[in-house]
Amino acid sequence: MIIVIEGGDQAGKKTQTELLFKALKRIKIKTATFSFPDYTTPIGKEIEKYLSGKRNFPPQTIHCLLAANRWEKLNDILKAQSKNSVLIMNRYYQSNLVYGLANGLKQNWLENLDAGLPKPDMIILLDVSQKESFHRKKTRRDKFEKNKPFLMKISKIYRQTAKKKKWKIIDASQSKEIIHQEIMKSFSKKIGL
Repeated sequence: MIIVIEGGDQAGKKTQTELLFKALKRIKIKTATFSFPDYTTPIGKEIEKYLSGKRNFPPQTIHCLLAANRWEKLNDILKAQSKNSVLIMNRYYQSNLVYGLANGLKQNWLENLDAGLPKPDMIILLDVSQKESFHRKKTRRDKFEKNKPFLMKISKIYRQTAKKKKWKIIDASQSKEIIHQEIMKSFSKKIGL
């Protein structure tokens, strides 16, 4: 099973990925996690340079790189799938779709970039307002995080896409414990516990 935790910047994706991982380990469910973009790979390093303003790419190029970053990790994902019951993705190809749409790219083109990657069984959107997102991050912001109007657009597109594609939407302005409980409830329901 692949569970994807999506959301805008500072929605709590990393925190909830860690909490879910620990909770599943506690109940003896073999679990692995992935986080995208993965900055440890050659393509991931290019993405990091772009986000920090050291590279300049047109939207098509950065979205191709973001997709290529997932393809770079395909063998690792498949290997992890064969050894674990659950994979938790801190972002996956859904974020490339949302950010790509915000950058004015076509949905069909964006979806084709990731066609063939293992599909998720459950997608959770941690829905956070742009104001809350900005309030949470006090330190260095990347290219996307600095752009308030863009972040507002991202929040709106995430909500619209989640509703249209029937993702689970969780209000991420709640405490991390309450959000975790909601994720566990959705997970239990999905696997029939």
